[in-house]
Amino acid sequence: MSKPRTKVATSVISGVRNGEQAKAWVYSQGMTLRQFAETHRLTFRVVSEVIRGVNKGLYGEGHRAAKALGMK
Repeated sequence: MSKPRTKVATSVISGVRNGEQAKAWVYSQGMTLRQFAETHRLTFRVVSEVIRGVNKGLYGEGHRAAKALGMK
């Protein structure tokens, strides 16, 4: 007799985007990732790494990118 499985919330904090959601949001704003990076004075490489999860955005430019993307 096992317990019924329940769905696990994908995000504990509401309003915080994951990488896929952040990328879709940028595109829905009519911008490419490169344009987004230039608009927010970030490097494209860091924005791309934050979206892909390579850079966790804990400090520095990665953190600024994560905040601008709504991931923090």
